[in-house]
Amino acid sequence: MRDDRGHDLDPQIGKVDDGEIEIEFVDVDDGSPVAEEPAPSTDLAAVAGEAAADDQVEKLQAELDHVRDVYLRKLAEFDNFRKRVEREREESRRLGAEDFIRDLLPVIDNFDRALQHTNDESGAFRQGVEMIAKQLGDTLARRGVVEINPIGQIFDPERHEAVQRVEDPSRPPGTVSIVMAKGYLAGERLLRPALVGVTVAVQGEGDAAGGDS
Repeated sequence: MRDDRGHDLDPQIGKVDDGEIEIEFVDVDDGSPVAEEPAPSTDLAAVAGEAAADDQVEKLQAELDHVRDVYLRKLAEFDNFRKRVEREREESRRLGAEDFIRDLLPVIDNFDRALQHTNDESGAFRQGVEMIAKQLGDTLARRGVVEINPIGQIFDPERHEAVQRVEDPSRPPGTVSIVMAKGYLAGERLLRPALVGVTVAVQGEGDAAGGDS
C-alpha cells in the first residue's frame, strides 16, 4: 500500500484491546526517488504576453507609417505651393514690365518720326535724337525686348497688322512694303504687332497679261 506521496506503507499489527485489532501503517522508505508533480505551466501566460507585445508593436508601426505618409504629403504640398508662388511672382513681374514697355512704345515711335522729318542742316539735332533713341533701344533690349521691322518680308498675320494696301511693282504681292510702326516682342510674347502696308498686284497687270495671251 502507498500513501499520497507514493511511499510504501508497511502494516504492523498492534496490541489487541477489547477485542479490537489496531493496525498501524509505517512509512517505509526504500531509498528510491519519488516523482514530483510538475509545477503549473506558465507557457500560456508567456505566449499571451508576447502576442500582446507584437500587437502593440504593429499598432505603433502603423501609426508611424501614417505619420510619415502625412508628413511626406504635406511636404510635397508645400513644395508645390512654393513653386506656384514663385511662378505667380515671376509672372506678375513680367506682366508689370510688359505694361511699362507698352507705355514706352509711343515714345519710341515719336523718336522715329522725328528722325524721319528733321531738317537740321548741321546734323547736330538729328545726331542727338539718334543717340537718345539708341540708348532707349539698348535699354529695352537688355530687358529682352526685340524689335520687329519686317520691311521686305512676307506678311505674317501673327506679327504684322496690315493697315494699308500698296501697289508696288518692285515687290511681289503679299510683301511688306511700308512699316508705319515697328512691332515688338518680349521674349516670345508679342507686345505689339508691326503696323505695315502690304503690296498688292498693280491694277491692270492682270488684264494686260490676259490680253497678250
